[in-house]
Amino acid sequence: MPRKRRKRRRAWGSITEVDPGRRYVLRWVENTPQGRKRRSRTFRGTYREADLELSRLQVEHADGGDRPVPTVGKAYAMWFEPWMERRVAEGKAKEGTHRAYASAWAKAVEPRWGRVPVDSIQPAEVQEWLLGLSAGAAAHAVVVLRKVLDFAVRFEAIPVNKMRLPYEMPTRKTHVRRSDVYGLAEAEKVLGRLRGEAVEAPYILACFGGARTGESLGVRASEVGRAESHGIACAIVPIVRRMADKGDLPLPDGDLKNRQSERTLVIPEPYGTRLLEIAEERIAAGVEWLADRGDGLPMSRGRLLFRWRSAMGREGVPFANLRNSWRTFAQFDWGVEPDVLEILMGHVIPTVTGRHYLRPGVDDLVSAVASAVASSRVR
Repeated sequence: MPRKRRKRRRAWGSITEVDPGRRYVLRWVENTPQGRKRRSRTFRGTYREADLELSRLQVEHADGGDRPVPTVGKAYAMWFEPWMERRVAEGKAKEGTHRAYASAWAKAVEPRWGRVPVDSIQPAEVQEWLLGLSAGAAAHAVVVLRKVLDFAVRFEAIPVNKMRLPYEMPTRKTHVRRSDVYGLAEAEKVLGRLRGEAVEAPYILACFGGARTGESLGVRASEVGRAESHGIACAIVPIVRRMADKGDLPLPDGDLKNRQSERTLVIPEPYGTRLLEIAEERIAAGVEWLADRGDGLPMSRGRLLFRWRSAMGREGVPFANLRNSWRTFAQFDWGVEPDVLEILMGHVIPTVTGRHYLRPGVDDLVSAVASAVASSRVR
């Protein structure tokens, strides 16, 4: 005999098992402009997820005393988390952003507010909570809690979002990032010191091309090209992928910090010439990646930073500061125009011209960099 379907009634609506652990039918009654209507929906997932979905429907569609006030934890699970997953799937948010918000929820928001009803949040308690967090933790936590309560307002669980009030944010930092950079002469000395080291190629890409740390590790040797203008030879390097902190392969092509991060670096001689030599050596040896870790795979960020500290010791600036070093001496020593540097960094120039009209090609960028470098060497 076929197994009888199990129907679980609740105070509002019911859940009928069709395929336990996989498929359920949700039923409820809601008021509409045409009167009370019976509704049903097939839901695929676990029973716990089906129960959460029926709770969401109750908050959104029940009337009067039947409408519960969800806790912050329930609101996060019903609205915020599915919304973030959709944004990542649609390419409107990065998975890294999703992870950062999930971490802020787990470490800061959920322990304090997870069991609190969304209508019971008091501004004085919010202020005390925020000032007890570090500046970095508070910045993410306040975004998460504010958005959760935005959803609660949208679905009429609360009349106003008290997280939209102006709060004093903490200034306490758990970690202060070093701000020191290399000048051009010092950067050249470091390049000589690193010759033949595994970190040499990513060093050139970051310190003389402006690549971010992860970007400096995601370049194939075959992708490094050569161009010349104004008597200056340059290496041109497309940035289309990056390495994460861990892992054996880069993130998918196009998964960069933001949309404009996909760009081409222009590295003038002699630094670009040395990068071209490294690329040729890698290709001749049958190695695919410019920043090879020794087994045919690219280095992760974590491995690179370990090797950088091992090579440079305490005297080396943080690897992330190499991009700052390049940005400084490329403008003040080489004389490259700031707008050109912003494009090479993968930034949007904050003007109407920059946002909508300025679209230089690779040849234009090579000409701009080479012209500036050539001029700087005859001054």
